[in-house]
Amino acid sequence: MCFSANMSLSLGVAGVIASSITFLDKSESFWVRMARTYAILHFTMMEFIQYFAYPVADQCGYGTNLWLSELSTYHISLQAFAIMPALATYSADPNALKRATQLGATLSGLFIICNFLPRQWQLSDIAPNFIGDMVSCLFMGKYHIGYHIGSAYGLFVTWGSLFGLALSGFLWKQNHRIATYHFVMAVATLFMPQWLFGVSTGEAAAIYCLFSVPITMSFMPYFKKFFQTRYPEFSDTDTLKTAYQS
Repeated sequence: MCFSANMSLSLGVAGVIASSITFLDKSESFWVRMARTYAILHFTMMEFIQYFAYPVADQCGYGTNLWLSELSTYHISLQAFAIMPALATYSADPNALKRATQLGATLSGLFIICNFLPRQWQLSDIAPNFIGDMVSCLFMGKYHIGYHIGSAYGLFVTWGSLFGLALSGFLWKQNHRIATYHFVMAVATLFMPQWLFGVSTGEAAAIYCLFSVPITMSFMPYFKKFFQTRYPEFSDTDTLKTAYQS
């Protein structure tokens, strides 16, 4: 594993290009394009945060590290809102996008509220190693930048975000292809580094964010035919598009 600031920067630039291409896909409705574009752009922004974090890693509690740590806190809180609507755009249910947006906004809103509550308010006595009763900081891990996120109810924020990233796609009708892909990739990039390389949860989360740019490139128009489940209740693509736009 050979990570660096330049790798984060390169993936950030690639994410900007990918999100631009996705937004220009005029074969989809505006809100479908917006959901997919925002998902890519959201994780792209984290790569720029990581790029600027390398020179100030471990300078916890002050200066640029403090500012970037606060940005990371909000970024992680907004992950559910970023990814859940995009996953729902491949569903056969024309109402899935609206419902996923509402659910994602609700979850992310709760996560943000937790950021402002006393950090001592936790669901259990388990000592957090990623989100919880700790000082927000971007630190240098074994291989890459890592996160410490100070928040109340850290277990709720941690597992709620994981639900949005890896499981929420299965909520929607005939959406198993894109949901399965994101589930497998989330497990591979969030947990495998911990199991195989012994990195902390916070560093594994940063590694996931690094790889999330190519993962969310699955929302680009080039891959629609692969991830789109065939919808027997719609006779043609134009009918399906009309249902999403209604």
